Amino acid sequence: MSIRRTNRLNQKKWLKENSHLKILDLGCSDVNYWKEANNFADINDHSLFFSQKNLPYTKIEPNKKLPFKDKEFDYVILSHVMEHVPNLLEFKNEIQRIAKAGYIELPTKLNDNIVFGCDEEVLGHKWWFEFDDDRQILLYTRKVNAIEKFLSVAQVWNFQKYYEDSFLLQFYWKDNIDLEEREPFLVEKKITFFQLIKKYVSKKIRILFSNLKNKFK
Repeated sequence: MSIRRTNRLNQKKWLKENSHLKILDLGCSDVNYWKEANNFADINDHSLFFSQKNLPYTKIEPNKKLPFKDKEFDYVILSHVMEHVPNLLEFKNEIQRIAKAGYIELPTKLNDNIVFGCDEEVLGHKWWFEFDDDRQILLYTRKVNAIEKFLSVAQVWNFQKYYEDSFLLQFYWKDNIDLEEREPFLVEKKITFFQLIKKYVSKKIRILFSNLKNKFK
């Protein structure tokens, strides 16, 4: 087995049942870190936060080799990390080097195109991902903007659990992560927020007049 679809809740349940494993949350932050992990790492310095919890923490340097031994971890968590990494293939090889298996969570193309606030950073989102279920391969391509963004990350988190398949890609991998680059998407004309609102309002007005017409028949 190389890579297959899964979901966050199943992986968390499995990790709780296998807490003896050495588990790294890479790109953990100090807010949305996985409590099921027992090792933590990020490009930002959260050492004080994790030291107060008596948890091992490693600050890593962007675009450099990871400071861990070969197969040091049984399981590595990559939750919304790979879309940020410029040197994607080198990073993937490093993950395979330091870990035996793990979990990958990524935004779908739709998610990545309607949520603002993730492109302004130096390490903002670089890639789009999709899964080839027939070949069990994770496909990637350069991210493009096809829609003018209109939702914040907080707004998406409020309702994405109801539309998880539309907003999240979730995978379990073992031994290696099969990646393949696909042809880039070409966007001739970006859909603007004004166009979206115009269509929405137009539809609402038509429904309103239709209801009024039926009411006074």
